[in-house]
Amino acid sequence: MKNTLLLSILICGIIISASYDHARASENSETVVKEESDEDQKWNLGFRGGFNGSQASFRNWQGGGVSTISLTTSAVFDAEYRTGKWGYTHATNLRYGQAKIEDEYRKTDDQIAIRNQFRYFFNNEAWSALFDLNFQSQFDKGKDKDNLEVVSNFFSPAYLSQILGITYKPASYFNASFGVAMKQTFVSDSSLANRYGLRDGQSFKNETGASFLLNYKNEIMENVTLVSSMETFTGFLTGANETDYTFTNELNAKINSYLTTNFQFVMLYNSDVSNKVQLKQVLSVGLNYRFL
Repeated sequence: MKNTLLLSILICGIIISASYDHARASENSETVVKEESDEDQKWNLGFRGGFNGSQASFRNWQGGGVSTISLTTSAVFDAEYRTGKWGYTHATNLRYGQAKIEDEYRKTDDQIAIRNQFRYFFNNEAWSALFDLNFQSQFDKGKDKDNLEVVSNFFSPAYLSQILGITYKPASYFNASFGVAMKQTFVSDSSLANRYGLRDGQSFKNETGASFLLNYKNEIMENVTLVSSMETFTGFLTGANETDYTFTNELNAKINSYLTTNFQFVMLYNSDVSNKVQLKQVLSVGLNYRFL
């Protein structure tokens, strides 16, 4: 686990270094956060939705094969507001997917992620005070790889975290934050309590610690955008050896106004759930439409 965490931090360090060098080298770069007058107050909103699917059918096929059909839907909503030295950002990311393999249904993706950030910008506006409120859960029950045992459900688990700290944003596409944090774990299904680090009959656990956030979003080549983030939580009672982290990467390539290709890679470690690193990799092609 330590080697994997060090590798993740090294990758993020490379992103930080590249971001800093690019910010200094760009002759036309502007100050990331400009002081705005009351007349400049406005909301910046974004909303997009997508469908990704695949289908394969076999009948009397001598080479063998299993008929499958899968569909994943997604919706992303972003909002940003700035007035004077105060700023607010909101992000909602929803995903859900199912696959039918012969006569069996399997969940392929499931995510509810809602993040709110409140900021107060200092005189050097690359620096700001931060309050971060983050919620994560899923819509539907999930089963193990044999599709027999239920291992998750709606609000089982759900995570709510709060961070009070400092953000450094040297460029429009990169920021780093650090602060004291609290994390709450909710498990509404009592039968799953032990699976997520809770005692029998317990449905709620609170932890206090420190968190570190890294975010990177940039068009790395024409019509190809990389969105990368890393979030850690170190409990004061558990220590650095039990640091939880989530390292998320999405590569979005725009084929035309409606067709996109998406590659997602997630590396996650949570000592309450498993002593092994969890990995997720998804490659998809589908329809994507921007409403705002």
